[in-house]
Amino acid sequence: MKISRPGSPQTSGLAEGLSSASPSKGKGFAAKLDNASAKASVSHAKPAGAAKSTAVSDIGTDLKAGRISPQVAIDKVIDRIVARQLGIHAAPAAKEQIGAALRERLADDPLLAAKVRALSEE
Repeated sequence: MKISRPGSPQTSGLAEGLSSASPSKGKGFAAKLDNASAKASVSHAKPAGAAKSTAVSDIGTDLKAGRISPQVAIDKVIDRIVARQLGIHAAPAAKEQIGAALRERLADDPLLAAKVRALSEE
């Protein structure tokens, strides 16, 4: 490998080796990359029903339209979080305890409490 002064272009055997590579090898590698990315996008896709159960956009829409108050929206979001994390077969006492802990954290955290107040003021 040749060491050159600052500002002068560097050449290396690697660049020359890449330019002399056969096109069929390069296409094979590109095809493998395309195939791998296609598999990855399919494996990470969520089922259609999963997006509906976890989304809270409907709550945001109701809040913006004035159909629900900010406190009701927060309660609905917390209920969805608890239901998703604990599942539908969890004991009601456990759901209530986790929901209460989340509400307490919302009140205790200064940043989150400020965001809740801002929602109430809109």
